[in-house]
Amino acid sequence: MKLSLIAFILSLFSVSAFAQIERRPVLKTDSAHTSTNDNEVDKQNRKERFKELDLTLEQKRKMKEIMQSNKAAKEAIENNTQLSEQEQKKQLRGLQRSQMTKVQTVLTPEQREKFKASRQNNP
Repeated sequence: MKLSLIAFILSLFSVSAFAQIERRPVLKTDSAHTSTNDNEVDKQNRKERFKELDLTLEQKRKMKEIMQSNKAAKEAIENNTQLSEQEQKKQLRGLQRSQMTKVQTVLTPEQREKFKASRQNNP
């Protein structure tokens, strides 16, 4: 009797162990998750581009200032509820062009060529 009870209990444990659900991480496909992931990839690509340019300390300082002022201006545009989505996009494109012009003034002619080539390879 004891042996059959032990066998029964062991069989219950073994069945429950095999019946456990394998949990896998859920891949999120919503646009918020994708855009965050894309932003991280873009940020990494930019870092790699600037590393390839071999910037001087002064150039790095100026680039950091440009990026910080651009980030503040971008947030101001995005948080402006009086602008329509189309107006926001237009202003953001203008801001991006302005940033590119500022970046180009910091770089030497050789660095500009490298930067231009890297942008064409990784848009």
